[in-house]
Amino acid sequence: MRIAIATSRDMPNLPPGEHALVTALESLGITAWPVIWSSNEIDWSTFAAVVIRSCWDYHLRPSEFLEWIDQLEQMRIPVLNPPDLIRWNIDKRYLKDLSRKGIPIPESIWVLPGDRIDVAAACRERAWQSAVVKPLVGATAYRTERTRDGVVHGPMLVQEYLPAIETEGEWSLVYIAGRLSHSVRKRARKGDFRVQQEFGGTIEPADAPEAALGVAESAMAALPGPAVMARVDLVEIGRSVVLMELELIDPELFFQLAPEAGGRLAAALRAALG
Repeated sequence: MRIAIATSRDMPNLPPGEHALVTALESLGITAWPVIWSSNEIDWSTFAAVVIRSCWDYHLRPSEFLEWIDQLEQMRIPVLNPPDLIRWNIDKRYLKDLSRKGIPIPESIWVLPGDRIDVAAACRERAWQSAVVKPLVGATAYRTERTRDGVVHGPMLVQEYLPAIETEGEWSLVYIAGRLSHSVRKRARKGDFRVQQEFGGTIEPADAPEAALGVAESAMAALPGPAVMARVDLVEIGRSVVLMELELIDPELFFQLAPEAGGRLAAALRAALG
């Protein structure tokens, strides 16, 4: 079986941690090729399936990305995670869906296209210390800001800023075929709130607390369909835990901290493809 591992132009040979997945797939008789998703030179019909992994620029051209997913689906090429999950997950309004199902998230305001809000007024009305503003389609803290003022024009998401992310960090729980594989704790550098390594954040393997596991399991159970791979990002606030993101499109799975996880994902992909 020959499959494509979809990546982006700035990662043409995949991130270093993903090589464990390629090796594990080869041991199962699957040849995996890194392929740039946005390339016009690829004959996708030559692949038995496409696995969405490090397409880390999709948020810069979401319409093009979704058109590509539609094209693969029309060609009856299996895509993992499945297209319906990708379409649901690409817009952060998926968090509203999960909140309606009882999953705790930060207090949020969805600013739709054509709408706008005054951030200072929103903070006063809700007694927020400050707010975090981010696009409805975004990744890796793209255009994410912490602020107490200004006018936000949609489409954007405005959330209560949680100081606990500076003191407690953020948990990332990785799920493969619906089961917990491993977890890591991410911390922002001093004076920042962004935990991503691109902004000086650090990561370490750690066992997530029971409260975080409970919220993560509930969030996974609330998905509109089964996911072969997922990452659940959570923040502890005292004895409570809130969901920050549930990444299904191209989540960093931290294989470098859990080398055995590459084999788990390879087995899950093999089983999904039949």
